[in-house]
Amino acid sequence: MKYRLDWKKTLVFAAVSAGLIFITESFLMALGIILLLFVIDYWLAEWERMRKIKKERESGEE
Repeated sequence: MKYRLDWKKTLVFAAVSAGLIFITESFLMALGIILLLFVIDYWLAEWERMRKIKKERESGEE
């Protein structure tokens, strides 16, 4: 299974994580937050993909 990684998003998430490490002084908290960001990003991309597929099916039926 191939994974496509958007490097711009990855850099933004890394910058946010680095800022969190600086602010909270907790590597584990920053790691947890960056993992949550990746999961939320995946869910939003899947939701958008499914919405697009549903829209194409509806437009094809008419």
